[in-house]
Amino acid sequence: MTAFIASLNPIVLRTSSVMSTGELAAWAQLGKNSIPRLIEGFGIRELSGSAKNHRYSVHEVMRKILGVTVRHAEDLEPLLYPLQKSTWVAAYTGLSVSAINAAICEKRLTLPAPIELTHTDHRQAAARGRRWVPAQIDAYLRNEPIPFIPTMTTGPAPKTASQPISRNVFAAIFSDNAKVSRQCHL
Repeated sequence: MTAFIASLNPIVLRTSSVMSTGELAAWAQLGKNSIPRLIEGFGIRELSGSAKNHRYSVHEVMRKILGVTVRHAEDLEPLLYPLQKSTWVAAYTGLSVSAINAAICEKRLTLPAPIELTHTDHRQAAARGRRWVPAQIDAYLRNEPIPFIPTMTTGPAPKTASQPISRNVFAAIFSDNAKVSRQCHL
């Protein structure tokens, strides 16, 4: 780990597999009053019932917010560094905050994707709840494989009706590419 990430302090949990509201707020870099909306938005179950100090499963938090299932304690350690805001990413990468936000809005961001902690719809301004996993940014800048990327499952190929055969080779190539392309067509 580089010196810049090493200067961050990981969240120290009082219990190894449970996060309190304060620990979750410190990890997500949110205020304590924002935690109820966070857990509701991600569907995280509360372990403590109606107690004053709410508790949440660390594994469920990581699985539902980051999309990562942690199997070993040593895999959990790099994930306990607090999620970072765009100002930290800007200072660490040398990009400006406005350049990062513009790249996100224009869908041309080359950095690892941020996690949206606050949910917005198309009528609202860009979310202020964007956070990055420090280990992902560090690995990206060192040109190493990005850790903790959730695996994307692909479903079975859709059945298509037989298409009439075209005599134009270029039209056939373009139509085949259009069927399998993951880009959004406007």
